Amino acid sequence: MNRYLDLLAPWPTAMRQYLYRFPGRTDCACYGPGDHGHWALQSNNTAAAAFAVLATAPNGDSASCTMSRDELLHGALGMIRFTLSTHLSGDMDAADGKRWGHSWISALGLERLAHGIDALGDLLPSQDREALARVLVSEADWLLESYPVVAGLVDNNKPESNIWNGCLLHRAAQCVADPARRDAYREKGTRFLLNGISVPRDASSSEQIVGRALSDWHVGANLFDDMGCDHHGYQNIGYMVICLSNIAMLNFSCKAQGWEAPAGLYHHARELWEVVKACTCPDGRLLRIGGDTRVRYCYCQDYAIPVWQWARDFLQDPDAATFESGWQEQVAREVAANGDGRFLSTRLAGLEAVSPSYYVRLEGDRACTLSMGASWQQRYGAEWAAREVEGASEPRSAPVTLWSSAFHGSCLARGAQRMASWTWRAAEAPQGLCLPADGSAMAEWQQNLAGRVLGMGRINTPTCTVGQCETFTGGFATCGHIVVTSKVHVSEGDSDTDIAAIDLACVALSDDRTVVVLQRARALDRPYLREVKGLFLQVGNDVFNGGKRCVAWEGSSHELESVPGVTETLPVTGDWLSIDEGLSVVRGYGPPLAIHRPADRQVCISPNHSPVQTRDAGGNLYVEEICCGCMTHVHARDPNAELFDLGVVLLAGVSAADTAVYARTCPPVPLDMEHPYLRGLRVTDANGIAHAVIANFSDAPCEVDGRSIEPYHVVLFPLD
Repeated sequence: MNRYLDLLAPWPTAMRQYLYRFPGRTDCACYGPGDHGHWALQSNNTAAAAFAVLATAPNGDSASCTMSRDELLHGALGMIRFTLSTHLSGDMDAADGKRWGHSWISALGLERLAHGIDALGDLLPSQDREALARVLVSEADWLLESYPVVAGLVDNNKPESNIWNGCLLHRAAQCVADPARRDAYREKGTRFLLNGISVPRDASSSEQIVGRALSDWHVGANLFDDMGCDHHGYQNIGYMVICLSNIAMLNFSCKAQGWEAPAGLYHHARELWEVVKACTCPDGRLLRIGGDTRVRYCYCQDYAIPVWQWARDFLQDPDAATFESGWQEQVAREVAANGDGRFLSTRLAGLEAVSPSYYVRLEGDRACTLSMGASWQQRYGAEWAAREVEGASEPRSAPVTLWSSAFHGSCLARGAQRMASWTWRAAEAPQGLCLPADGSAMAEWQQNLAGRVLGMGRINTPTCTVGQCETFTGGFATCGHIVVTSKVHVSEGDSDTDIAAIDLACVALSDDRTVVVLQRARALDRPYLREVKGLFLQVGNDVFNGGKRCVAWEGSSHELESVPGVTETLPVTGDWLSIDEGLSVVRGYGPPLAIHRPADRQVCISPNHSPVQTRDAGGNLYVEEICCGCMTHVHARDPNAELFDLGVVLLAGVSAADTAVYARTCPPVPLDMEHPYLRGLRVTDANGIAHAVIANFSDAPCEVDGRSIEPYHVVLFPLD
């Protein structure tokens, strides 16, 4: 049985209410709102592809589908005709009276439909194939004549759109008979592709591509030489995946149609894959070390499926198969929790209620990528499996275990026991992670391990100043300062206000177990505050782990059920806390430990984009909030008042019993610092070696035992 088909099969019936037939054009159907916007077209095309793959699945492989093959085929053809007819070159208006096309993103929906077209084969009537060629050529002409190739590391950052536009031009070249036009499409398509995953060193490269040096093709860099990607203004692991996913789509169309892969399609793709692979957990969950402004575990996570299959097919990386099967289990777990054949109905009920168009888009993305997995698994799975079995005894290349991106202040250290990271230029900055190697479902990104201070504005944004971000063998050290600004107040007269300053240091020791976090926060001016939470370690507790977390501390253990319905804060007795026998917090100094438990899912689409709509949509993931000091009532603080001052040790892959022994026999101990802005902690690593971790939270160098510590730097040295 093809597992992808098994997951996908119930979906068309479950989402039938969102399928619409146009009066007077019964040959056309749409999934979702049916307007001319690119989200609506993408939603429609993702559903069309899913219907097409199910309609053409071999006998027996879609036994759990409750919609007949004829219904599926009728739906797929109707949705495809809607897309082709409502294009600017077509003969029909969309539901809003307008037509789509000739934009920077028009190609994307067509690319994500392509595997559905390949699956239909001769079942797609000739008039529809002619209409598809018409649309592709129209889009290609516009890209050729009216849309320039641009790129930039920050401004004009267009890695993914340059790739999908380049792919469409090469796809359209297959549709034209005129050699001159075909060559023009291919030349500009190659220029788009070579300026997709483009890096600064390309500007001086003499590598020959289609008869000219890469430097002659180069327009600008979209990624840094270290493969950091500043898409949407933060270190965006998700859009690294999107880049590779579009490469994968054309890769498999070329394979299916017998086309030669175009020049530039795989430009720097192998290098980018190595970083994406390093940021992928064993179960396939993306390790979003720079965060995510959108719904958790959707969209970019979904489009990892074609990336993994491309890695198996083109790169022959057998580890990608493990990621695939792991993510299938994650999807199956959520589908089972929903119980209605949909993919996201429980976690995203609030979003569906206020934005059906957003909801159907996310459901469609999952359906589309599962159908890609199903289609390509059916065609090439035996080939991949045979190769992977043949090479099973050969040593596999080790995944990247240490990576950094200087521009983003990103550090990543991974080992057999621990996943640890820190990023300053993040979606909801800054953010750290410390997870056991098998604990991906614990992850949450927003300001994790950075403390939280919220003023009375609906938006509270940090401005980060990074003093240090460096890696060393097996670990990293980072230190910096943030100012929190509260914005968008209810009172018309209230202006943006700086409410707090937070000093932060994080050190991942090289023992593959221990992470040290030091935080110091103080009030600025005299703010009213609605939340003050020191540490702010967030631990996911939702459908992916069965909605239960077991926590233990000195003399006590509790089972925490997800979405409890009432808000509460549980005090923790003593100085340590263990979560699910895999992640522990040990307090060295600072306020007492506590677990804050909101009533409902609280992790939402980034409120910095649209605070009112985000509030109405509600949360899409529930997390337990582990705090050192937790205040959740409105209160005023005096200027320069201390909000929290703490030092903790996180232990990954350690049981509650071992945590208790650690806290009793070698607890973290605060170091006596003479300077008011120095903070230090004595920490014992997994090898029994004691270290001094000392942070300088000031603007001037400080000397400790003859050693100078630069401003906003943290140092680590052995004491024994």
